[in-house]
Amino acid sequence: MPVAPSPAHSTKVILECIAGTDLSRKILIADQPVFIGHAANHPGVVIEALSSEEGHIIAKVTDNVLILEGAACLVPLIINNVTVSVSPFREKDILRLGNSIWRAHYGSDPSSISLKEGFTSLIGLEELTDFKLSHIFSEVFKKHSSDEMEEQLITGTARHTPSLAELELGWARPWLFARLLAASAVLAFILYEAFELFNNVNLIPGLIFIGSFAVPVSTLLFFLEMNAPRNVSIFKVMQLLFVGGVASLIVALIFFSRLDFFTTFLGASAAGIIEETAKLLIVALLMGQAQRYKWILNGLLFGAAVGTGFGAFESAGYSFRAMLGSGVDAGVASIMLRALLAPFMHIVWTANSAAALWLVKGDRPFSWEMLKEPAFLRIFIAMVLIHMIWNAPFSLLQLPIVLDLKFVILGVLDWVICFRLVQAGLRQLNKARRELELPAITGESGVS
Repeated sequence: MPVAPSPAHSTKVILECIAGTDLSRKILIADQPVFIGHAANHPGVVIEALSSEEGHIIAKVTDNVLILEGAACLVPLIINNVTVSVSPFREKDILRLGNSIWRAHYGSDPSSISLKEGFTSLIGLEELTDFKLSHIFSEVFKKHSSDEMEEQLITGTARHTPSLAELELGWARPWLFARLLAASAVLAFILYEAFELFNNVNLIPGLIFIGSFAVPVSTLLFFLEMNAPRNVSIFKVMQLLFVGGVASLIVALIFFSRLDFFTTFLGASAAGIIEETAKLLIVALLMGQAQRYKWILNGLLFGAAVGTGFGAFESAGYSFRAMLGSGVDAGVASIMLRALLAPFMHIVWTANSAAALWLVKGDRPFSWEMLKEPAFLRIFIAMVLIHMIWNAPFSLLQLPIVLDLKFVILGVLDWVICFRLVQAGLRQLNKARRELELPAITGESGVS
């Protein structure tokens, strides 16, 4: 059912790749059909998303509407998450071809794109589809037994790692993290009230520990529950939290001492460059050679674990310093503020950077060449810039509790990128499962 394009009276259409292997490629379709595929198939437009064995698609403009034909292509032609053979393609539509995402711009000037499209093109990750926060958090307020709580944490062992065919590959619905968050908040409140009542300094270390780790570890548990492959154990996560957290702090301090000119010129914003590099380096060194952890969601979890350790130990240090300089109340205020902001800081910054590395790494061992890949660099640089702006000495609008609208905007950007990476991870798993099932289907149909 052809639908007229929104701005179009021209017969010229630009097909632009906004994410994936062919990122930023633009293909002009005008009066003549354009064959898009591999050079070995047809002397048309060559794209990396298709190999010589996968055929080609045909793009043509008919009655001012771009028509895509995928009958000669073995790779599914997916428009708006629906597999088609022939279909009109409008400006609001999304084409998935292999691992590349494409949009259409009608008219001769494709420069006018929406803010969302510009953001998508900038970070190279597909826009969120079929995504609802209400669905993801739908289990939080439901009753769960103690057995269910224990079962939720038993992942990644030899007997508790499901096969690819057994995985549930939709959006996860984590809930245990909320239980830990509530319990930690209650414990922190009890410790603080006990200190106020008894004025016993022996309670201070416990208050610092609970206050610094409560929200970060709860957020980390959220990432563990979002890890759809369920192939990472809680032991591995805790190992990365403590070993990776301490190691990344030490590496960051070494970088600060050797690269003090960054601080001279950039001030507090220098931490965005130094700390994000240090944390990602530790993730790569600790987990980069483990080929069994090949999924994007694994990288997301590993980064979150190291970021949690780094952020928690840093918060404890800031709190201790505040207590020494201005008293217990100042230290508690420091803990409370950093706990409130923790889900939008080191945890998600490092999670996104590590997921971007795993996006290009796959099942290969880590190599330094991977750090040159545009798909990684776009996201990593975005995290560095967000961290730098976060630390920059300016504000947008003073708000209660979080102090600055700047933190709200940057935090939302963090999590939009994070959820887009989760979506990319789920699609990676779905693609792997389709490839796993294809030989069985082919065998049953008698096709060789």
